[in-house]
Amino acid sequence: MIGRCWLQLYHQDNQTLVNEKNGTYQVMVLPDQWRVNGNLAQATGKYQNQNILVQLTLTSKQQKQVLMTTSQPLLVKIHGKMSPLLPATNQNQFDYRFYEQQVGVYNQVKGEGSFRQLPYQNVMEQLHGFRARLSHHFANFPQPLASYCQRLLLGQSDPELATTIGAARELGVIHLFCLSGLHAFVFVGLLEFVLRQLHLTQETINLIAILALPFLWLLGGGAISLTRAVLMLELQLIAKAMGKNQQVAWNSSLIIHSLMMPGVLLSLGGQLSYLLALAIGRCRITQPGLRVIAIQLVGLPALLVSAYQFHFLTIFLNWLLIPLFSGFILPAVIVTAGFGQAIPILISTTNQFLIIFQNCLIHLATLPGNVYFGKVSSLIAVGLTVLTLILIEKESRFKRHWQLLGLIYLFCFLGIHFPLSGEVTFVDIGQGDCAIIRTPLNRKVIMIDTGGQLTFRQPAWAKRMSTNDRATSTSINYLKSKGIHRIDYLCLSHSDADHIGFTTTVVKDLQVKVILVPAGMEKMKKFTKRLPKQVPVVPVTDHQHLEGFPLLILHPFKTGQGKNEDSMVLWGKFGGKKFIFSGDLDRTGEKAVIKKYPTVQADIVKLGHHGSKTASDPKYLVHLQPQLAIISAGRQNRYGHPNQETIQTLKQIGCPFMSTQDRGMITYQYWGNRGRIITKLKGSELQWMLPLYARN
Repeated sequence: MIGRCWLQLYHQDNQTLVNEKNGTYQVMVLPDQWRVNGNLAQATGKYQNQNILVQLTLTSKQQKQVLMTTSQPLLVKIHGKMSPLLPATNQNQFDYRFYEQQVGVYNQVKGEGSFRQLPYQNVMEQLHGFRARLSHHFANFPQPLASYCQRLLLGQSDPELATTIGAARELGVIHLFCLSGLHAFVFVGLLEFVLRQLHLTQETINLIAILALPFLWLLGGGAISLTRAVLMLELQLIAKAMGKNQQVAWNSSLIIHSLMMPGVLLSLGGQLSYLLALAIGRCRITQPGLRVIAIQLVGLPALLVSAYQFHFLTIFLNWLLIPLFSGFILPAVIVTAGFGQAIPILISTTNQFLIIFQNCLIHLATLPGNVYFGKVSSLIAVGLTVLTLILIEKESRFKRHWQLLGLIYLFCFLGIHFPLSGEVTFVDIGQGDCAIIRTPLNRKVIMIDTGGQLTFRQPAWAKRMSTNDRATSTSINYLKSKGIHRIDYLCLSHSDADHIGFTTTVVKDLQVKVILVPAGMEKMKKFTKRLPKQVPVVPVTDHQHLEGFPLLILHPFKTGQGKNEDSMVLWGKFGGKKFIFSGDLDRTGEKAVIKKYPTVQADIVKLGHHGSKTASDPKYLVHLQPQLAIISAGRQNRYGHPNQETIQTLKQIGCPFMSTQDRGMITYQYWGNRGRIITKLKGSELQWMLPLYARN
């Protein structure tokens, strides 16, 4: 395993690009790899015998139609940029680069292009073509049956199923919608049932099952949990056929799987798949209800490390839904997929049942019971997992010592939810602003702006179906990792989309107690339409002092229209440092603030307007006497932020600065009057896509 891991790192280091390269690239893509969303097509293809991630911007409706109906390999000629994959740039953010590296993908190519069909070269390509034809066939079914066939039989995600998948994730039953051991056992069970009707011997049935399982694996796209299940079933069937001990299947499948994919146990799917399979084999608890709870507890630490939450309904729903899935839903989907065209009533009946099922699931997800526990450290999670595995080996031992397990979870919960430290965090939200202030013991949680993404008018065929925006994976994910599901004050500095664009998501996913906006903005439709539910909105000027609000409002001075010049300016002191946040306030406004408040100073300045030359007036900065300036701007943004003039101003006054462009998330963590700066990145990881000032 040491040798296999070394080989993985060797390939990773040698194949990962150091810099971005412009050019024309020809990539071969198999037909079942395409995922099309509006005018964006993504796939994993082959470039010079290396796996590469393709992100193709489609230029016509015809191109989209070709990709959505092709069953042939395509040679894609892309005019654009080839670059390394981006790492996670915020704390506790899902690391997509690491995920892709585990399956041998180290670089990506983006751009526009053309493509032409290629003939099949081997049997494997023909199998991929068969899989693509199945996918196109399923797409003709009504919803949600089409999406269930795509996901449960082919392992493909469909945006149409996003709401149901979100509900399943919230309730802790997402594994039912992933190709896993459940699906493999149902497949083998159905196969055995059919073969028995043909009066075949058990030995023959086992042999056919051994030969058929690899086909199931290929059909399911080689998903991690499916790989584990297929390996275990194959080894058990082979051992049974040879008259050998079947108990080594778990160990052997883990060894083989780890040789295939060294990082299998570093992913949540791999952890849960192998842990739950191990728990089922080791658990000696006979009482049915207690046994279900014990097995679920084995996977809980891994879940808290990656998902940070669990639902009290999870155990009951698993007890209820696993038999329902294995006994009815999966067989019904398989049979309907195979015989639906010949028996149309099958399609309508199965589809109607699936509609009822997912409506129930979505309703259950709205019920109380979700515990936002927060992220447990990896070391503690390993200890809890080992302890749980030891306890479930004997029923008497589990009954005597389950209180110890509960006590450890209680201490972890209290430590996460009532931290002694506070922090001021600048989220890497892309081209936008988002800051989070959390006081010690989580007494106050404040978000200043939400970030956002500008959208441009596009034809209907090019519009993308959005399942998650950037706030979900960054600011909201970060708060949940800290066990936080509420915001006491959501402060929106002004009405630009890059500051309030994700307000809808934030209000929907978190409990927002009150929203503060500069006076006049509360009447604007571009703001009010972003509120999915009733939340108190308080318009403010510098004349107001809100009780319990740990920041002073320095601007606006009067009612405005939510424009840059009306930006809310906030000042506060945390951990012995004075902070100022000024939205997109222009230079005229900055000078007006220091004129009206001549004694105001700030140790850490959040630069206005993402470092644009329209803000950060030299007189303003000199007056504040900052020790550090923070710039929040997107990488390779179209506006050229931060402006070189602003950088020169900072250098002239001797003020150090940090940018989310090269540092990712920037956090000032403090205890009492002492604190330290923590950044997600060191600053050198993304040199190839940074402005010139940051490359030196």
